[in-house]
Amino acid sequence: MKKITLLLLLTFSLSYSQTTVEEYNYVTKGYAETISKGLDLKKGYSLTEVYHYTDSNYDFLFQSLTNDRTKKTSCIMVIAHSLGWGNRYYLCIPIGDSQLEEKYKYQLNLWDAPILSAYSLALSQILTYSLMSAE
Repeated sequence: MKKITLLLLLTFSLSYSQTTVEEYNYVTKGYAETISKGLDLKKGYSLTEVYHYTDSNYDFLFQSLTNDRTKKTSCIMVIAHSLGWGNRYYLCIPIGDSQLEEKYKYQLNLWDAPILSAYSLALSQILTYSLMSAE
């Protein structure tokens, strides 16, 4: 069991890098502007869909932001869409930076119970599928 845990930690550390403030700000603010103006994605990065969750009220698109030079995932971008109100929220799930994690938690605290409940279900499904695929 210890060898498996060590292998998982090693794999995790090799495929992810710490999120920078610049990356966090791009995902939470700059990406929406990029899309609205029809511009290309930030130079040197690519997005890959990780998971897409939809219920009757909300739509969540989870994408990994990858640094093309290092080939490592910098963070997870979440585009949350309220189907009833039409609002879009851009979240960054940072990797390895406690200050950015606090900013992420602060953004979640601004949400009301219904969207948090749907978001929790989406995250639960991601975790379930990840565990099933690891077997």
